[in-house]
Order: sequence, then structure tokens, then C-alpha cells
Amino acid sequence: MKRMYLLSLWLLMCLIVPMQGQAVSQADLLNSERFEHIDSSADSGRGDGKYLNLSSVKSVTAPNGHRRIEASIYVSMPAANMIQGLSVQYDYQMDRSLRHLINAHDQALKQGNKIPYISIWRAKQGNSGITGTVNDGGTYYNNGQIRQQRVYAENLKAMILPAEFGDEKYKLPNLMYKKAYGITYDDEP
Repeated sequence: MKRMYLLSLWLLMCLIVPMQGQAVSQADLLNSERFEHIDSSADSGRGDGKYLNLSSVKSVTAPNGHRRIEASIYVSMPAANMIQGLSVQYDYQMDRSLRHLINAHDQALKQGNKIPYISIWRAKQGNSGITGTVNDGGTYYNNGQIRQQRVYAENLKAMILPAEFGDEKYKLPNLMYKKAYGITYDDEP
């Protein structure tokens, strides 16, 4: 019985302690030194929207031809008294950056291939080159207290995933890339 009690305490600590470290309040999110607001057409201007934790952006190991970045983002919904915190990782295929596709297209033109420029746009829309995953998540009240609510896959699709070219959800991974490497993903050759 004692072992079960200790095991359940240990599991509880593993689940709750990491999320408590990420809890933020609405007032915290408005601190522009710690968080950057990601502009969106869906924002009402009353503090809602997506916020990138600037200190959490870091590059991580990736296979050749890829780059990976991890960060924490927060989606604020003040009217619902809710903030969803997400630990995300984006994988960037370097051969799918817009600059790389343009360079490859220009090379093909020099070799006599008459491929229209719109094919670059279509290729990017078919595969943006960015894949996102959510590693962890938590839900909080506007005052920063933990809220017992799960993060649902449907909400993630509406908020941040997938990163489709030409879509607002494409801004976040590009902003993270620029913070980590000093250049936007689509400007990489």
C-alpha cells in the first residue's frame, strides 16, 4: 500500500509540476519583454490571441536537411477566462523553404524548362515544409491558476496546426524560426 501511495505521488508530481512552471496570467502575457503577441485577424484587441514566450524559443537537434525549434506559446481567451499553454516543436525541411524553391525553379528555367512561377506557390501550398507537434499543454484561468481542462485536438487545429502556407497559422513557426536563427524560414537558400 505504501508503494502505491508513493507511486501515485510521484506520478502526480510528474504531471502537475511541469505545467505549474508554465502557468501564466493575462497580465503576464501583456509583458512585451517576455511575450510577443502574434497578430491575427481573429483578435479582438482585448488581449486575446496567441503569445510566444520569447525565453522558451530554442533550436534542438534535427536530422540533416532539417531544423527543429521548441517553444511555449499561450492562446488567450479572456472572455472565456481561459489561457491554453502549449509546448510546441516545429520541424523545418530546408529544401521546402520558399527561397530554395525559387532558386530551384530559376535553375530549371536556365536549363530550358518552361515551368510557370505559379508552380512554386502550388508546391508550397501542397507541402509548406513545416511540421508541428504539441509536446505538452495546460489550461489556466486568466489569473494564472491551473484550470482542470484538457487541450483538444480540434482546438489545436483551429489555433496553430497545421502550418499551411498562406494561412495565419504559418506566422507562428516563421516567427519562431526568425527568433532562433535570425532569418525567416522562407528566406533560407
